[in-house]
Amino acid sequence: MGGVSEVCLVGTRAGNRFMNELLEAVAFEVDRAGVAARLAFDEFPPLPPGGVYVVIPHEFFACAPVEHHPTDAQMARTVTINVEQPGTPWFELSYRQDRRAGGVLALQPLTVRELRDRGVRASLFELGYTEHWDAWHADDARERPTDVLYMGSANDRRGRLLAGYAATLWPLQTRLLVPPEEPKTEPRPDFLVGEEKRHALASSKVLLNVHRQDVPFFEWLRVLEAIANGCVVVSEHSLDTAPLVPGEHFVSGRPEHLAQLAAALVRDEPELRRLRHAAYECIRRERPMSAAAERLLALAERVASRTAAGKRARAETLPARVRVGGALALENGLVSLVRSVRAPLKRALLDDAEVRALLEGQAYANFQIRRMAPALKRVVLDQLVLRRALDARVLADRGVDPDAVVDVARTPAFDRADARVSVLVPLYNHAGEVVDALRSAAFSDYDDLEIVVLDDGSTDGSEQVVRAFFEEHPYVPARLLRHEVNRGLGRTRNDLLRAARGELAFLLDADNEVYPPAISRLVAALDADPEAVFAYAMSERHAAGESLGLLTHLPWEPERLREDNYIDAMSLVRRAEILDLGAFTEDIRLYGWEDYDLWCRCAAHGRRGVLVPQILFRYRESPGSMISVTDIDDHEMRRLVKARYPALMRGETQSR
Repeated sequence: MGGVSEVCLVGTRAGNRFMNELLEAVAFEVDRAGVAARLAFDEFPPLPPGGVYVVIPHEFFACAPVEHHPTDAQMARTVTINVEQPGTPWFELSYRQDRRAGGVLALQPLTVRELRDRGVRASLFELGYTEHWDAWHADDARERPTDVLYMGSANDRRGRLLAGYAATLWPLQTRLLVPPEEPKTEPRPDFLVGEEKRHALASSKVLLNVHRQDVPFFEWLRVLEAIANGCVVVSEHSLDTAPLVPGEHFVSGRPEHLAQLAAALVRDEPELRRLRHAAYECIRRERPMSAAAERLLALAERVASRTAAGKRARAETLPARVRVGGALALENGLVSLVRSVRAPLKRALLDDAEVRALLEGQAYANFQIRRMAPALKRVVLDQLVLRRALDARVLADRGVDPDAVVDVARTPAFDRADARVSVLVPLYNHAGEVVDALRSAAFSDYDDLEIVVLDDGSTDGSEQVVRAFFEEHPYVPARLLRHEVNRGLGRTRNDLLRAARGELAFLLDADNEVYPPAISRLVAALDADPEAVFAYAMSERHAAGESLGLLTHLPWEPERLREDNYIDAMSLVRRAEILDLGAFTEDIRLYGWEDYDLWCRCAAHGRRGVLVPQILFRYRESPGSMISVTDIDDHEMRRLVKARYPALMRGETQSR
């Protein structure tokens, strides 16, 4: 490339790390093509004559310091790589910079078409195979202990789909890495980079590919890295997958069927091996990254030549007659018509006294509701405290100790058991759900356990339901206790912890469930990490038979507790250590936040939890749960947590 002396690929350290990894792979191939390539971060450094910049625009302009944004002259020497999908704000940000650039490339054919429709002469930049990503090298002797791997940031669509896969995936060894949808500048337990990511792919049989949006864009970067490491892709139906062919190089299906497809594939080793090698050979032969590097260098040479000739090097624009066809002209006309009506109509509405009064009245009502919420919550909690006190007084007058924990029933197997894990079930008015919880624990594939239920003064016949379950399952080591007066969740959990015999305790609310391998995998996690005081897993949120999304999918991050609670109480804890920490708060002001308070206390004392990245729990959402009272107002609770753990809330955490 005689006109190009150097390619400077510009990234930002404040953006997503995987974008810089993409630039690294491109730099690797450019350098192999015989042109000097270097990486720069957060600024456009000076270039020698014939030098050209390459940048991923949405990432740099969104994250790099404004004072380091390139000048028009620098943009004239720049090739942009648009990696975004039309219809997103990130695409619009990229498009604004594409218009300023000397040359434009895009990863997706649909993105190219959209840019061309808008007058930017973009060219397709087809990512491909590079040795930079290959940690497998077609070595079939490599072990793959992970059956199904998922790597994609969290959003509502993906969360609902993943939650719906739980019933199919639980028997498999899955690893679901679902980082938050925010810039990830550094590696995290749920966001792998470099060699660690390639090792994870080379150690997995199947990669699940779930689109971020309903538009079926093929996630080429993720797919290519998987194939380069022998990980077979199971993807939603996608656009523009050539030269990869569904059924020949990867498996394609409807989003709701991906888990079943993956599970069937995991059990078919010959088909896995066939797809693995067919896809690997296809991308090496028909889609090498070296070809993309050559296209980049050809465009860079044109940009460098225009710059050397003193011409204003900007992205070529298409003729207006191409940009504005009949359909687009009609659309523009309709938009203009709507705009001409909306503004006068809005003014007329706002000039109407009755409409304005309604709007102002609604705003005032919302303000008053916000003011009343703390008082309303105090009334509800005061009534709860008063009811408990009155019930206790009635029992005391009868000569019954209201603080007693009564031993109600136990199965024949209970006294013979010497369990390592105690499954602790606080129960209050869940007669319709508690059997599902008990059955899920009893059918666990971990044998060394006992079940202890504490009925916290239920009035719906919950005790009778548990007794009946014990009679039907005499071989399950189980015990039923009772509070004569409702004492609340914190007190109930603490009494359960004291009554348990196991070294480890699994906290299972009476309206939730666990999949069979849940407890054994949590035990394995604690055994592998002696410093962790508790282990937890992901939950499938559900209601009325419908999967609603994921709960508790983020790893242990004490700093995230400053924002909110992101870990449900359903977890396996080291019982003695939790009791030493003071166990669950019984402060009525933290009603519904007992688990949040405990996790904050763990963090404040330098203790930590460990996430098992699999969906092992089922979390039932119910309008009658205690969270409905909690949600009336949380301002006082936040102030209280902040006062209890000031160092944690300031971002200071201890290490142990």
